[in-house]
Amino acid sequence: MNYKLISKTLGTYLFYFSLILFIPLGVSLYYQFLSSPADHLQPHSSLAFLETIVISLLLSLLFFYLGKDAKKNISRRESILLVGLIWIVTAIVGSLPFYFSKTLENPIDAYFETMSGLTTTGATCIHPKAYDPITNKEIMIKETNIHVTEKTYSFYGTIKPIIDKKTGKVLYSGVEAVGKGILFWRSFIQWLGGMGIVVLFLAILPTLTVGGKFLYQMEVPGPTKDTLVPRIKDTSSILWKLYLFFTILEIYLLVWTNPKIKLFDAFCITFSNLSTGGFTVTNESIGAYNNLNTELVCMFFMLIGSTNFALYFQLIKRKLYRIYEPDYLFFLLITLSGVIIISLTIVGHQRVLLDGATETYTLGTALRDGAFQSMSAQTSTGFITTNYDLWPFFPQLMLLIFMLVGGMAGSTAGGIKTSRIYILVKIVIHKIKNIFRPHDIRQLKIGKQEISSTTATTVLVFFVIAIFFAVLGILLLTLDGVDPESSVAVIASSQNNVGLCFRAAGPTQSFTFLSNTSKIITTFWMLLGRLEFFALLLLFVPSFWKVER
Repeated sequence: MNYKLISKTLGTYLFYFSLILFIPLGVSLYYQFLSSPADHLQPHSSLAFLETIVISLLLSLLFFYLGKDAKKNISRRESILLVGLIWIVTAIVGSLPFYFSKTLENPIDAYFETMSGLTTTGATCIHPKAYDPITNKEIMIKETNIHVTEKTYSFYGTIKPIIDKKTGKVLYSGVEAVGKGILFWRSFIQWLGGMGIVVLFLAILPTLTVGGKFLYQMEVPGPTKDTLVPRIKDTSSILWKLYLFFTILEIYLLVWTNPKIKLFDAFCITFSNLSTGGFTVTNESIGAYNNLNTELVCMFFMLIGSTNFALYFQLIKRKLYRIYEPDYLFFLLITLSGVIIISLTIVGHQRVLLDGATETYTLGTALRDGAFQSMSAQTSTGFITTNYDLWPFFPQLMLLIFMLVGGMAGSTAGGIKTSRIYILVKIVIHKIKNIFRPHDIRQLKIGKQEISSTTATTVLVFFVIAIFFAVLGILLLTLDGVDPESSVAVIASSQNNVGLCFRAAGPTQSFTFLSNTSKIITTFWMLLGRLEFFALLLLFVPSFWKVER
């Protein structure tokens, strides 16, 4: 293992990451010194970002110094280790603004929030603090889910409310009491993680041009790792240009279709939506805007983000026939099925909005909420407009299934990916046919593309590993005191990078109820899901670390 080369690459990476930190610093400085004080009553975080930049640059110098004599190119083993290290180190450095600004005073909470953002999971530890109305001292929050009444969780909130000093009235609480710079950073890291932080730096780092293909393959999700053009640097550049174009387009459409939406909100929603992340700047998620146009724009870009970005490149090249590929049609079929099934099964039931308002679902409102929540679940976006945890059990179960399915390979979405499910179905059908016609020679294909035995085996192994870790995660959380229903939901949310959750971490709650041990477990499961197991699990294989002779 060429540790000097790894150290030098990490040093170069951290230098560029330090430059990225100037963006949220600029946002923080604007709201602290240039905007009206009435527009920002929340705590400022300029100093926190400045301190983080200094630390990131110092680490960059240290790593670069340790690897200054490195000369060799990056091999496959170094690529695997680098991907894991880049994600872990990025989450550490990225968590510092949360911690230094005292937004999240528990370093485990800060790391959890950052990893949740980078992996586009969208699970949060931001929860309003509770105070005794008489003594005004902070008290523990006790919550019991109506579905699991025998289990009560006791925990402290993480965010102090913003109170009017004259009247004593609470002006902002929860996520709305967090400073604008931190909220921007929180959404921005989802945007960075959506396309992939390694893919981003492959596009701009000349030192990673050689050997970069292995890095690309380790981070890009899906059973196949096709490149758009021969040079991996150019492929990464094309992907990020497409990503940037869709980002600008969504910001424009959000503001154009809903003049009441603030530009800051539009930026943060877009960062979280296109990356299929789910962080928002309001306590009631997208439901806070109560605007059909905003929801339609979000749903459109949920589809954009969860579609293989290589397809857009092919369409630009006027290869329109590519939209008829089985994988894309299968993805659209599952998406449409989710919208229809969930919408029809909630008609006539009670609709509970996130502000507590209730009414009965008509076909129109059922279609509105059913379409939004089913697409939010399948695309792993995690946006919310209604309290789906109070729906009948069947549509809740369907949401859970769609969370597991996920979007297309090569997209920003989490989940298993539709291509793997499609390949699995083809393998099953292929095997059944071979049982009663063993002498027939058949090729395993998706459309006109032949699926190699290596790819088929990898898909089967992926399912085995995914099931194993899902069961293991559920057992570990249950052992730590989380009720079984919440354990299933939390692991499904973390491993599939969805953020959408049920029971103790439902749409009106957060992940704050988890103990530090459970937060560490779920943080690791988020990274496992984002890197799709293999790149991270290889680091635990003893032979990986043996010196080659």
